[in-house]
Amino acid sequence: MQFGKSNAEKDEQRSNARLEKASKKQVEASLSVDEKSDEKSVPKEAAGQSASLNSFRETIKDVLEEITSLEINTMIVGNIPMSKFDVQEFYMDISDKIAYKTEQGLQNVKESLLERSAQLKPKGASLPQQTSTSLLPKEAAAIEQYRAELTSYNQDLEAYKAAEQIFNDRKNSLDPLAKEQFEREHACYSEISRQLAKLKIPKDASGKIISDAPMIRYFRKLWEFEQSVLNGERIFAQTKFHLDGDLTNKFIDDLFMPSKSRIDPTMTQLVFDLHRQGVENAQKQWSGLITTCVNLVKSLMPFRAQ
Repeated sequence: MQFGKSNAEKDEQRSNARLEKASKKQVEASLSVDEKSDEKSVPKEAAGQSASLNSFRETIKDVLEEITSLEINTMIVGNIPMSKFDVQEFYMDISDKIAYKTEQGLQNVKESLLERSAQLKPKGASLPQQTSTSLLPKEAAAIEQYRAELTSYNQDLEAYKAAEQIFNDRKNSLDPLAKEQFEREHACYSEISRQLAKLKIPKDASGKIISDAPMIRYFRKLWEFEQSVLNGERIFAQTKFHLDGDLTNKFIDDLFMPSKSRIDPTMTQLVFDLHRQGVENAQKQWSGLITTCVNLVKSLMPFRAQ
C-alpha cells in the first residue's frame, strides 16, 4: 500500500520552482541589458517601464491564481506512476483515446470515414486511364495524390475497425472487474472530452497547441484526473481551504462503515492521522507561499510603470 503525495505539496513545489525560474530570468535579463546597453541591437526601454519586470509580474500573477485555494487529498493507491506531465504529449494522447475509446468518439470517426469514402469514389473514377501513352505530369501527380489519400483512408479504416472491436469486447465483457474498469475509463474519457469541448485551444501551423500558463494548469488537472482513474486511485479524505475563510472536509463512508468497507479497520485511524498531518503541513506551506508572494509584490511596487 502506498499513500500518494498531497496535491498541495506538489503545487507548492511547482509554484516555488516557477518563482525561482522567473527570478533567474529577471536577473539574466537585467544583466543582459546592462552589459549590452551600448549595442544598437538592444532596444532601450522607456522610463518607468521594464519588459523583464512586466514578465516577472505576470509570473507572480499566475502563481497567486494557483494558490487562491488549497486542496489536500489522501489516497490509497496500488502504485505511484513514474510518468511526468507534458502538455503536448498529453493532448495528442488524450485526443486519440477520446476518438477510439469512447462511444461518441468512435461514432465521429465512423462518420468522418464515410465522408472521406464518398469523396474518394468520384475522385478515383475521374482519374485518367493508364495506357501506352505517357501520362502528363499533371495527370501523374493526380494519380499519386489519390493513391496517397486512399492508403491513408485504408489505414485509418483498419485502425477504426480494430478499436471498435476492442471497445465492444470490453463493453460486453462477462468479467465484472474488467467491465467495471471499462466503464470507469469510458466515463473518464467522456468527461475529459466534454471539458475539452468547452475550450478554445489555439494551435500553430504544425498542429501543436499554443499553451499559456492557465491552459497548462487546466490540462494538468485533466491529466491528474486521468491518472487517478487509470491507476485505480480513490480519494478517502479531502480538505479544501479558500481565501474567503471556507473550510470543507469530505470523507468516504467506507471509513465509518467497517462492516461494508473493503478497508482494514486497523487502517482507518492511520488514514485519519496521515490526512490530519498532511493538512497541517500543507497549511503551513500554503501560508508561507502566500506571504512570500505578497512580499515580492510589495518589493516590485516601486518599479511599477508610471
